Amino acid sequence: MSKEFGKYVRGGAPETEKFDMNAPMIKQRPFAMPFVWGFSYIRKFLHFGKLNKVRMKGVKPPYILLCNHNAFFDFYIMSAAISPNRGIFPAAVDDYIGREWGLRRLGAIPKRKYTADISLLRVCRKALKEKQIFGIYAEARYSLCGVTEVIPDAVGQLVKHQGVPVVTLTCRGHHIYDPFWGNHRKRWVHPVQADMVLAYTPEELKKASAEEISEKIKNLLYNDDFRWQSENHVKVSYKKRAEGLHKVLYQCPHCMTEFKMNSKNDKVFCEHCGKSWTLNYYGELEADDGKTEFKFATDWYKWEREQVKKEVLDGSYRFESQVDVNDLPNSKGFVHMGRGTLVHDMTGFHLKGVRDYDGEPFEMNIDAAGQYAVHVEYNYRFGNHRDCIDLNTLEDTWYVFPEHCDFSVTKISLATEEIFNEIWRQRNEKRKTAKAEE
Repeated sequence: MSKEFGKYVRGGAPETEKFDMNAPMIKQRPFAMPFVWGFSYIRKFLHFGKLNKVRMKGVKPPYILLCNHNAFFDFYIMSAAISPNRGIFPAAVDDYIGREWGLRRLGAIPKRKYTADISLLRVCRKALKEKQIFGIYAEARYSLCGVTEVIPDAVGQLVKHQGVPVVTLTCRGHHIYDPFWGNHRKRWVHPVQADMVLAYTPEELKKASAEEISEKIKNLLYNDDFRWQSENHVKVSYKKRAEGLHKVLYQCPHCMTEFKMNSKNDKVFCEHCGKSWTLNYYGELEADDGKTEFKFATDWYKWEREQVKKEVLDGSYRFESQVDVNDLPNSKGFVHMGRGTLVHDMTGFHLKGVRDYDGEPFEMNIDAAGQYAVHVEYNYRFGNHRDCIDLNTLEDTWYVFPEHCDFSVTKISLATEEIFNEIWRQRNEKRKTAKAEE
């Protein structure tokens, strides 16, 4: 691996060996489970974890477990919650870097983010047939700001026809403990909380529509960590608790300038107009001078979404940048491909470049109508600590690092979701109009 490109990134010839996405699932090894459960219970105990179970009496595998996703810490609480049972869980291909052998034997199956992979349905059915728990982190990524991210409507259709109970596990406090934007610096947070709920019995699934199921699951999995922290008076005294928050809060609500936000210690501030906010011990933002526009970072994040939505609706949204591209063919690590140009607009993602190794062109196009969300990274550890966008097809995973421009991968993430929503809103309206005219 080369220090030039980053940890677990090499230059040179393209890799011919790719992830085996169709390898048979491996049940969690019984000999390993006491260690997994023991470590998980220790982590839960250290954080005074509270697990509230609702309608769970008598619920045994097989069942589908749907979880929200805030941090790696989620896995410890989930393992403790389902013990002494075991489960099968999809995991993003980047999780396998340097540890594929172990992850597969802990019940993980590889998945490329935000791709329509029907093999996942086959694995789900097989796991349930073998009386396993099949777990899904419905957001398919860590929450950027501690509020539940988009959950696809297809989740209702997926679970409706499996004929097994559907359980939700909603964790609270994990984003505060280990925020996605926090440069891997953990805060001491206690207590944390999780709610494990039997959402549907098989009989209840038969009576409910897929739309009703999706809506109920979204409501059960909803979480706003900063609001939860404030309401439960959970104190975080870590002095640098706001550092990195500007990665999410990229637009100043005072002067409306984008990409000039920064953070240090317990403060978030705009380098354009000078306004600053303090993140207090209880997750609340307080303006150091003048009006406090948003009490919670999650409300600021939602406001940014509305600003992006305006650009999408008037057709003005467009992002173009020179980019550096790494390919993730398998669990050995990344291969540096070369540089190119990325365009993100109302039609989707369009990436073109030239491979360093042999001068051959490379290209990836992802249609906006099929991309309901996109995974992004802040200060990515395997990319020389740069922000990036993770683009996936069924065959490839490319990590794309914008260069030589002011940008926010958070805005690109929000725009991806709002473009998808607008495309399908328009299509549904046309269908309704056509049906009414028949």
